[in-house]
Amino acid sequence: MTAPPLLLTRYRDVRDALNDARLVIHKPLAVGEAMAHVAQAASGERSHRVRPLWQSLAQQLRSEKIAALTGFIEARVDAVVRDAEARGGMEVVGDLAFPLPVAVMAELLGLPDGDHSQLRPLFEAITRGHDFGSTEPERQHARFAQTAVSRWIGAGLARARATPMSEAIREVATAEGIEPALVAYWGTMLLYAGSATTRDLIANAIGLLIDNPAVIEQLGRGALSVEAVIEEVLRFEGPVRGIGRIATEDMEIGSHSIARGDLVYLMLADANRDPDRFSDPDRFDPMRSDGAHLGFGSGVTHCLGAHLARLETRIVLTRLRPLLTDIVRLSPDDWGTTRLLRQRKTLRIAFRFGVRKR
Repeated sequence: MTAPPLLLTRYRDVRDALNDARLVIHKPLAVGEAMAHVAQAASGERSHRVRPLWQSLAQQLRSEKIAALTGFIEARVDAVVRDAEARGGMEVVGDLAFPLPVAVMAELLGLPDGDHSQLRPLFEAITRGHDFGSTEPERQHARFAQTAVSRWIGAGLARARATPMSEAIREVATAEGIEPALVAYWGTMLLYAGSATTRDLIANAIGLLIDNPAVIEQLGRGALSVEAVIEEVLRFEGPVRGIGRIATEDMEIGSHSIARGDLVYLMLADANRDPDRFSDPDRFDPMRSDGAHLGFGSGVTHCLGAHLARLETRIVLTRLRPLLTDIVRLSPDDWGTTRLLRQRKTLRIAFRFGVRKR
């Protein structure tokens, strides 16, 4: 019988594991060229062909680069908010939190604009396949979904309009001889990861603000910044609860002995509420001074899209700030069952005074 994976939950252990290059990403759905790349990494090798693509994506997602998207994001958010005001409310996940980051990633990649709602059930299948304790049928379903998205991405990238990111991907793929299938796989993971986690960050932030009117009041009078709220959301109810890693050699993390090939889950949500690191960790407090959460990872595994996720969430909260005191929740918390993501299925809200007049 296979031993159960190790779960690291203490802040120090999770932080150290995040910064240890001997723990490589666990990809339970990888097949074909992607599986070969994962196998290389798990054996301690490094893919010299893929690294330049990853480095190029990191350059394109720097804060100064993505600042150019500010106007695009603001226009998208303003359109959703105007429509919500006209209707007297909205379903936050379906109307805003899901479509916004997908549209932003499509803009970055030069993909056609339009209704991307068909991606949502595919992303949900991929999430279930990646989840802790997923079944083989769930992983198989996820692979089918991943293949469908990769085909769409591959076709889209082949005719994508020129953007800094699409051009960078083309140049690296040509220079390194990276197969189109592998480029499409990385594009799929970029679109999925950049959309799913940002979706949950936005929805969780709005939900927490509705439940904490004192924080809304502090925002309204300028005693608190939107940026501080976002950082506390990432600590208190960040979108990623845990991530899987594979040990490439025998090693130790804290008091834990880990053998080569072992599967280890780094539980970010537990680490971010470790009482040895954070005072009163189960209280949502954007005014706290003991920051340094692990919501976006750390070190060698820091999230590539962290700047973009923060930018999108900041614009959403800034645009919604004048309306926050008028928002009421129409339904109880509706959390998904995914173990590794803190994900709301729906969040229905209404404006207290109905249709607002500008």
